[in-house]
Amino acid sequence: MSTVQYSTKLTPEQIKELREISERTHIPQAVLVREAVDVLIEELSGKDVSKDFLGLVKKRVREEKSLLKSNSPVLEVPVSLR
Repeated sequence: MSTVQYSTKLTPEQIKELREISERTHIPQAVLVREAVDVLIEELSGKDVSKDFLGLVKKRVREEKSLLKSNSPVLEVPVSLR
């Protein structure tokens, strides 16, 4: 599998959790992120987005509205679906 470098920003909490999971599982952070992206793509590709997922996204947008309005450089990207 070939890969392409891609840059994104995560919150300090996301980075902390990602590092802890990586250390605990001995799986590199890059692999964990790729796997999470694969799960997201599989969940959303070619399907109508579930109402539960849309509800989660809308809730997160409302919670983070202040970040969106403040032009903060931090953008939370869901790493896993719950």
